[in-house]
Amino acid sequence: MYLTVFYITAITWAIYCYANVFFMFAPYMALKGLPPELTGILVGAFYAATTLIRPLGGWIAEHVGIRRTLAVSSALCTIAAIGKFATVSFIPLLVIRLAMGCFYGIFVVALTTYQSLIIPESIRGKAFVIITIGSLSCLFTVVPLAEWFLKQNMTSLFLTIPLCMSTICFILSFRLPPLAFESAPKSGWGTWRELYNCTPFWRTVTSCVLFALCDASIVYIPALAISMGLIPSSFVVANGLGALVIRILGMEFFNKHPRYAFAGPSLLLMAVFLYFTAMAPNNFWLFVFGLFYGIGMGYGYPAHLALIGDLSPAPLRAKASSLVYFCNDSGWFILPVYVGFIAPYAGEVGAFKLLALFSVVSGIGITLMWWKYSPQERGLA
Repeated sequence: MYLTVFYITAITWAIYCYANVFFMFAPYMALKGLPPELTGILVGAFYAATTLIRPLGGWIAEHVGIRRTLAVSSALCTIAAIGKFATVSFIPLLVIRLAMGCFYGIFVVALTTYQSLIIPESIRGKAFVIITIGSLSCLFTVVPLAEWFLKQNMTSLFLTIPLCMSTICFILSFRLPPLAFESAPKSGWGTWRELYNCTPFWRTVTSCVLFALCDASIVYIPALAISMGLIPSSFVVANGLGALVIRILGMEFFNKHPRYAFAGPSLLLMAVFLYFTAMAPNNFWLFVFGLFYGIGMGYGYPAHLALIGDLSPAPLRAKASSLVYFCNDSGWFILPVYVGFIAPYAGEVGAFKLLALFSVVSGIGITLMWWKYSPQERGLA
């Protein structure tokens, strides 16, 4: 089983590298001479496609087969990425970015469904922590490499990174052991109505959306830090370090307790230090606040992913994966709208303080909500 966890972790690392290497997409397009407004559309197109395809991703995994979905979607990710070598024109790139987002979104839903079905309850908490280290480690490996390639004007090598990553996903998808559940007839998969009736549906939606709203603030932290005359990497590096440390050192603790119990306290910790971040007097304190924010995020993210396996029976996990990822993506849409409307009146610092205060209240509410949750409410689970 631990070899399977290793394969899933490696695949998780590779597919997140595939997506996160394009944190450097705006600088790449600047080198190619594309206007910033068009670049913004191209950046957003990937995430829009990823979000909107989530509900369909579960259906595809159910009807095509989970491992087959992983193989086909990773192959299509590779094909779509090849297209970036052929053009720097806006319309073709828009089509390519939308395609990449769709295939990536389907792949991640299928991968999470697979891990929620293959990993037994006894090690699920520990395994999910290990696997999410894979998604986090891309920030320390491939993203800096991509930035260096662009600084050296090695754009072809920059574009080669996602090809290598999706190819790794394709190869390793054949190393995953088969699922007994996949041999069941397609009618064995549950329905959306059963997901609604037999799982803590609204608790899951509420928890994921509110967590995502706070988590998405990381996108605007660099702009906030710059407006305060501070160095953004002081927070970003500390955030990744805090998440990595808590996931490694707190692995056994996370495994021994109900994962949903960590959802509210993690959000609360993130919110408190997000508020402090908006008042950081210097880079040292920005680093400290980022470290504690990362500790909260380090437990919060795997806790919400673990809801899929912990709170839904096997026939509903493909749809539960779609639901959780769709809700987790929502913050990336809501937050830009919020900042766009509030920042002109309250300023960037004021907007973040209001978001942090709202998230503090949300963290308290989510903590109480899951504290009152009884496992007997699971129904089919």
